[in-house]
Amino acid sequence: MKQIIAISLFIGLHCTFSSPLQAGEAKSAWRDNLIPLLQATSDTVFIDLKNDPDFKFANNLRWFQDPELALFGIKTKSGDLFIEPLFHQIESFVDNVSIVTFEGYQGAINDKGEIVIPYIYEELQTSSEERIAFYEGGLWGFFSTTGDKVIPASYEFVGNFSEGLALASKGNLFGYINKQGKVMIPFQYEYASNFENGQAQVEVKFRAFTINKKGMKISN
Repeated sequence: MKQIIAISLFIGLHCTFSSPLQAGEAKSAWRDNLIPLLQATSDTVFIDLKNDPDFKFANNLRWFQDPELALFGIKTKSGDLFIEPLFHQIESFVDNVSIVTFEGYQGAINDKGEIVIPYIYEELQTSSEERIAFYEGGLWGFFSTTGDKVIPASYEFVGNFSEGLALASKGNLFGYINKQGKVMIPFQYEYASNFENGQAQVEVKFRAFTINKKGMKISN
């Protein structure tokens, strides 16, 4: 995976705190755990580099880059260290979990600052409904947001979970699996979409039609 050495154009960081953290305490916490062990709040702080080139955050927090490590951290407005520069990227929190890039690999932390997926994967993708897709050995599987590997890496492609089902592919054909990895609709479609309002669009031999969540054709 190409190593990311810059913040993406629109990313988010969930800054959790209940009282000011001393720089020494933050440094110790990050060395021990690679993440801040702070009290969680419901704040999710976003940064838009197109409109905010100074990397300013809410709550008077600011991005900074270590000139030697070329890694990003966060300081307070007064310049005190809040989070050590250890990450190439911290993504927005979804289902209380953020995907984090560290030394060319990806893992995930929760909103309490705990590691839920170790930093050993080539790629992770937020997939909604308390699932995170992971790429391993050329195939995709799923973690739960608590860090359990609930679906082994066995699919050529996976989509987001929608209405309890995720689009997946095997042998260049698409089907649908549930959140435990059980195949609910067999791999038989040349094209397929996510479910919306109980319906999905599929195609077989260039013939498109609509199916329900039981895999039954309901309209052309």
